[in-house]
Amino acid sequence: LDALKNQIDPHFIFNSLNTLSHLIESSPVKARQFNDAMAEVYRYILQNKGRDLVQLREEMVFLNNYFALLKIRFGENIRLDQAIPENALDEYILPPISLQLLMENAIKHNEFSRQNMLVITLQLNENMLIFSNNITKKRLDRGSNGIGLTNLRERYGIVTGKDISVAEVNNAFTVGLPLLKLN
Repeated sequence: LDALKNQIDPHFIFNSLNTLSHLIESSPVKARQFNDAMAEVYRYILQNKGRDLVQLREEMVFLNNYFALLKIRFGENIRLDQAIPENALDEYILPPISLQLLMENAIKHNEFSRQNMLVITLQLNENMLIFSNNITKKRLDRGSNGIGLTNLRERYGIVTGKDISVAEVNNAFTVGLPLLKLN
C-alpha cells in the first residue's frame, strides 16, 4: 500500500511543474495563480497520502482545488458537473487522491477545445460514486501504461476490499468508486 501511495506524489509534481514552466513564459499572472493553487493541492496530498481513507467532503474540496488548477491551464475547454447531495459528503469515505487521479486520466487521454469541451461528471448512485467523462481520444495519444487506474484499483482493493468498475460505453469513460459508509 505504501508503494502504491508513493507513486502518486512524483506524478503530480512532474505534471504540475511542466504546466507552471509553460505558464511562466506565456502568462506570469496565471503562473502565480497556478503556483498558489498548486500549493493548496499539494498540501492536501502531503497531509493525506499517509491516510487510508478520507471523508468524501475532504476529497471533493481537494478535487475542486485541483480543478481550479486545470481551469487556469485549460480555461473554458473543460467543465466539471457535480450532482452529489450535500448530506452525502459527510456520510461516506474513500481512499484519498482517488478523484484527482481520475481527472488527471481524463485530461491525459482526451483532446478538447472550446468547441469540443471535456465534460467531467460526478454522481452518487447509492453507495457508488460515478466519475465519467466524454471521450475524444487524442490523435497522437502515446498510449497508456495503465499505471494510474492500476494504482487506484490496487489501493482500493487493499483499503476497502472492493473493486472499482471501469467501462467505456457510448463515447463515455466511466469509473465507479464504491464508497464506504462512515460508522
